[in-house]
Amino acid sequence: MNKHVLQLPKVPLLSRLNFQSSSARVIANLFSRAVVALAGIVFVPIYIRLIGVESYGLVAFYGTLSGALIVLDLGLSTAISRQVAILNAQPDKKHDLRNLVFSVEIIYWAIALVVGLVVFFLANPIAVYWVKAKDLPVPVIEKAVRIMGLVFALQFPASIYNGVMIGLEKQIPNALATALSALVKAFGAVTVLLLIRPTIEWYFIWQAISVGLFTLFLRYLTKRYTASDQKAVFSKTQLQTVRNFAAGMMGISLITFFLGQADKIVVSKLVLLEFVGYYNLAFMLASMLTQIISPLQSVVFPRFATLVATNQQEALIRLYHKSCRWVAIVIFPVGFTLVFFAKEILFFWTKNPTLVEHTAPILQTFTVGTMCNCIMWMPYFFMLAKGNTRFTIYQNIIASVILVPLLFWWTGKYGAFGASLVWLCVNAGYIVFSLPLFHRLFMKGELFNWLKDDAALPLLSSGILLLGAKLLQTFFLTQSFNIFYFGALLSLAGVLYLFLIPELRKFCTALFLKK
Repeated sequence: MNKHVLQLPKVPLLSRLNFQSSSARVIANLFSRAVVALAGIVFVPIYIRLIGVESYGLVAFYGTLSGALIVLDLGLSTAISRQVAILNAQPDKKHDLRNLVFSVEIIYWAIALVVGLVVFFLANPIAVYWVKAKDLPVPVIEKAVRIMGLVFALQFPASIYNGVMIGLEKQIPNALATALSALVKAFGAVTVLLLIRPTIEWYFIWQAISVGLFTLFLRYLTKRYTASDQKAVFSKTQLQTVRNFAAGMMGISLITFFLGQADKIVVSKLVLLEFVGYYNLAFMLASMLTQIISPLQSVVFPRFATLVATNQQEALIRLYHKSCRWVAIVIFPVGFTLVFFAKEILFFWTKNPTLVEHTAPILQTFTVGTMCNCIMWMPYFFMLAKGNTRFTIYQNIIASVILVPLLFWWTGKYGAFGASLVWLCVNAGYIVFSLPLFHRLFMKGELFNWLKDDAALPLLSSGILLLGAKLLQTFFLTQSFNIFYFGALLSLAGVLYLFLIPELRKFCTALFLKK
């Protein structure tokens, strides 16, 4: 652990916590993520109808490109969240906090400018030699890729401002800004495509405008919340305070890139652009799980960091188990719904039987892998709060050596579905091997409590209830199954799940019986 952490004064954190304030931050982040997810779900079929599946494949390609380039984050966004939380707990460190933010901000904008120019000048080789299109002409693809460079340059610095806002525990304004940005991007894109021209170039032009405005607004909020009496200066001293942790995070980012983004890069190279679109749709729907639990990250991680800094071990363990339990309570019912009703959800969403046929198996595989991934979030943030990045680096090196070759093999043999199998194998391996090792090294004796108290009941109850709903639909509602019956089945399963889970019963009782 870094020495600056050990020098923090021991302040009783839990006595200062306001539960309602914490709940408000979680609700605000959940609302924001829900808006972002719904914007994607509602508007993607509209984009596909307006610009076509193949053009939408370029949207998926940009997601792959930006996901690959985010490795240039260098670990600073997570490192600065942790350091901001530490400095924010010390009133006399306000100017140091401002200098840290200003210094990292300069680095990020410089990286954004360089990378944007590189993408701009490499647009022709990417269009000619990388993207495999059937109908889209090369000049159209090239122009779209050039605009992608601008979008990335304007979007990249937003991650540092997000990191600062999380460290300051200013999740509510950050969440509202994110939700508003998602709506502006979605409604604006449809308006531009309808009123100006339904082309992929105009889609990305609007993305550049809306992303740029969002980043500048986040910069304004960050400057407002980190203002000090003295002028901010570039500070090597403050950068050194996050150097070691950021270096570890950079190592994690580089290796995780192969596990989290390499599949999409390989898919974009080996399969037709149309199937890149199918793959992206499946990944986007499965990613709803991470969108749902991500509000916990922005609240729990800074708390982990502060509890570690103030050496409150018992409170840290309690918070860990509570966080893990709520992750399981939320992700398992949603995940099993996507697994058992993949075809129905996709058809209700797109009304496209061909898309459903190609996307449903990928969605089911992605969803199981994403459930496993979500389970590992709280152990991951627990280790980061303790300043430990080596565990994740070693874990991902081993996973890369074993599984990255499978990506080329299975994608070449099974197409996009083969790539989704790699995602499942990576994350299932974390549960089987990494999770027990984590508990043995960092929380000895807590694995059984995790299995018994945090995971078993949500897993079994949601799995059995939704499997029963699927069997009921299969055997009794095959001729008349529609959105009404689908909603009724999920509502029935949801009510039963609510009564089976003690935390949900207590929450609802407190909500409805509160005077």
